[in-house]
Amino acid sequence: MKGSYQVRVSRRRGTSFRFEVKRNITVVRGDSGTGKTTLYDMIADHMRLGDRSGVTVQCDRPCIALTDMDWHNQLSGVSDSIVFIDEGFEDVVSHDFARALRDSSNYYVIFCRVDLVSLPFSVNEIYRIKTSGKYHSFESIYKQKDGFQYSLSRASHKNDFDVLLNEDSKSGLQFFKSRFSDTQLRCETASSNSQIADWLLEHKGEKVFVVADGAAFGPYADRVFKIQRELPHDITICLPESFEWLLLKSGIVSSKSLEAILEKPSSYIDSEEYFSWERFFSDYLRKVTRNTANLKYEKSKLAAGYMTEANASKIMALIAFRNIE
Repeated sequence: MKGSYQVRVSRRRGTSFRFEVKRNITVVRGDSGTGKTTLYDMIADHMRLGDRSGVTVQCDRPCIALTDMDWHNQLSGVSDSIVFIDEGFEDVVSHDFARALRDSSNYYVIFCRVDLVSLPFSVNEIYRIKTSGKYHSFESIYKQKDGFQYSLSRASHKNDFDVLLNEDSKSGLQFFKSRFSDTQLRCETASSNSQIADWLLEHKGEKVFVVADGAAFGPYADRVFKIQRELPHDITICLPESFEWLLLKSGIVSSKSLEAILEKPSSYIDSEEYFSWERFFSDYLRKVTRNTANLKYEKSKLAAGYMTEANASKIMALIAFRNIE
């Protein structure tokens, strides 16, 4: 399934929810009593009773409430729909459930307070429910600032880092090491998004600029941002969609459809083919550079064209990185 979808769920003369769903996985968090179960129950009531439920659901795609019992069979009969999952659904953390989502054409809205480490979802698709009277909407928990930087604190921008920490151990790390080879800044890798929190805890006292793939950072955001909140003057978190997305966004490469894709990725990325947006951007970058020798993209070895002074400066400008060299 592709695209972004406006969803309106309302009960006659009662509660009303309005929100947008634009990726295959949306996570909604919050304490009890914030409206998560109310929204799920309204969709379940409408699915079961239709107009007799007193609930109206407006969306260009079917909205389905997944139940605990026999969810395998229920999902097997659902396609191109928005599936809502209540936080009491125990199998949401299982690898079996993750495999089912990976092969699905549906979008999923998951009400959950636990870390879903088996699902690669975006830091930008983690919400809480915001309430104003009887009206409810989704509000991003992690707000993006200039240069794709995120913070739970009001710490000012820093420019005296000891380490640039990348989750990538291949092309991304190669780029940063090349860029800062003549400086005192160390460029290191945590090897994966899942290892960033442990790396930060093991290197307390160092000033770190973290660059990671925001498209798959969702499962680890809560833990990493808690560490940053404890050390607001030591840690800056930068989360572009992915390293490949940065290369495309920089203007170094071009294609007829690139501008439109970057403007509204959801219209072009099929959730059944790409479980995470980072994979789409990797494939797209390979496609548009395959006939350009100095920019031909390979994950294992970054082409020299990206590391020239002019091109590297374009990439670094996107993440608003400033350091005393």
